[in-house]
Amino acid sequence: MKMLVCGICALTACGDEPAELPPPLAEVPGTLGRLAVNDVSIFAIDAADSSLIEIGLDGTIVGKLPTQGAVSEVVAFGDWVGWIEAEGTGQLVRKRRNAMIESTRTFTPHIVATSEGLFYSDSGLVALWTDGAPQRVATPGADPTLLDGDSSFVYTQEADTSVVRYPRQGDVSEILLPSSMAATVKRGVMAYRTSDGVRLRDLFTGFDRVVGMPPSTYECELAIAGRAVLCGKYRALDGTLDELLRDPVGGYVANGKDVYWVTTENEVSSIRVVDAEAMPN
Repeated sequence: MKMLVCGICALTACGDEPAELPPPLAEVPGTLGRLAVNDVSIFAIDAADSSLIEIGLDGTIVGKLPTQGAVSEVVAFGDWVGWIEAEGTGQLVRKRRNAMIESTRTFTPHIVATSEGLFYSDSGLVALWTDGAPQRVATPGADPTLLDGDSSFVYTQEADTSVVRYPRQGDVSEILLPSSMAATVKRGVMAYRTSDGVRLRDLFTGFDRVVGMPPSTYECELAIAGRAVLCGKYRALDGTLDELLRDPVGGYVANGKDVYWVTTENEVSSIRVVDAEAMPN
């Protein structure tokens, strides 16, 4: 790892020695996993009881959100947060905005946060939830995993791992990838892994290129952060690969080009942030 950049600090390594970690934004007792960030808070799933913790961007621990079942996913945007929690044999999709919590019952949902609202997929549908009742916007195949939604399309990974784009007004879908590994879509750009590395495709122009090549045995989820793609500790950018983060990465999320990530040591989780586009010296 050559350099880590965190807001006001830049720490460089000497030779091949790893750089010091930037100071944490927050330190929380326990083991935190998945993260989400909006304009005012960081949200994290507590691995001990699958509850949802809210932390201010200044590092203040706000507390746990009112949940009753195990939380499996969390997303956030603007001034709201959405999550999935278990309820009996089904699941609840819940969202909080202006201190008001609403919920809708589903079966196997996946959620995505956008400026338009909360998109979620379930068996045979994708819905958009803003104010009032959720509205169906697409009818994909069985058991889709939602990747993203915008004003024209929704993007899903199907049970056969294909990535499909469904128009929100119309019936003609398009297969973007016949099979995929760790695919993700964000604001018209798709990142995915192949045998030649992490690739980034502009879904409107079709321009497709390799942005970096993590070790083939290294497993990760991809996160698009500006021009960069995060794969665990690795940052793929402009055809180069750098160790931007420090393993073990417990969870990470991109907010623009900033990447928030969590590591746990001695039963304390530390949340940090780096600029994913800052080039190492």
